[in-house]
Amino acid sequence: MVLIHILCSSPSQANSIVDFLIDEKLMLNALVSSKMLHKRLKNGQNESLEQTLIMGTTKALLFNKIKKRIKKRFLENLPSIYAMPIIYMDEHQNLELQTKTLKV
Repeated sequence: MVLIHILCSSPSQANSIVDFLIDEKLMLNALVSSKMLHKRLKNGQNESLEQTLIMGTTKALLFNKIKKRIKKRFLENLPSIYAMPIIYMDEHQNLELQTKTLKV
């Protein structure tokens, strides 16, 4: 199991991504947090961007499928996607994730 993080350029993009990931049973229990400040170094200058963060639980084996589907649908303003392993999860939540997401 992993906690997937997707950094989007706008709340509307985040909502679109969450809707199709949940509809296609690729993610469970999405959390969307807007107005996050993303700072990075670009061309030797500090840059600040407002971004929207999606966090949701999924199976580790679905990560590549999620990444491919997002890349296919959002050619412009491609969001950053990464995942962190879930070391422990309540057994009932684990069972729900196993049964309510796409079979691998």
